[in-house]
Amino acid sequence: MPDTSSRLLDLSISEKVGKLSAYIASDIDTRTARGLYATGGCYLLIARSPESPVALALREHAAGLAKSGIRIRAIFGEAELGHGAATIAAAPFALPSECRIARDPRLLAAHEQLVLAPDCAWIGDSMRREPSKRDAYENFAAGCAETATNATRSFEKIWRAAAPVRSVPVLPAALTSRLPEMTGSGLERPETPRRQ
Repeated sequence: MPDTSSRLLDLSISEKVGKLSAYIASDIDTRTARGLYATGGCYLLIARSPESPVALALREHAAGLAKSGIRIRAIFGEAELGHGAATIAAAPFALPSECRIARDPRLLAAHEQLVLAPDCAWIGDSMRREPSKRDAYENFAAGCAETATNATRSFEKIWRAAAPVRSVPVLPAALTSRLPEMTGSGLERPETPRRQ
């Protein structure tokens, strides 16, 4: 018997990613129409994890963001060292973007958010709440400078309290396949200093 709840969860996540992706695409189109496409800029993201729908939507636009020179400053509430770390190292969160982790559990009370422009922001539910729920809070605030300004202020406060994450580009497959031989006897290990 098929698992209906997991299909509904997948549908809910894909719907959220689709709406957020369209919102991001609209901002990129607006920048293009205003002649700002190649001038760069910076998106501000607060998300529960690199697997949150808002982060997934940003990754769908990685190539376009890179082409336009738009950087991302991201704060994640959680990121496991395994898959989460690899996701942070992938575009669009890889360098030159900057990522931080909100280590203080009190910061998880903050809402997910994405600030695209001084008058364009998305506000999601609290990071404590599972972002894939259908009834999660969402506010698409296009053309609202007050919401974007408040979201930017919140972002900067949390940014100062969050811990930096080094975003390392993913190694090419040709290099990773040679790692075992490179770490074997081919490389000399430095002498460990002895106490006198």
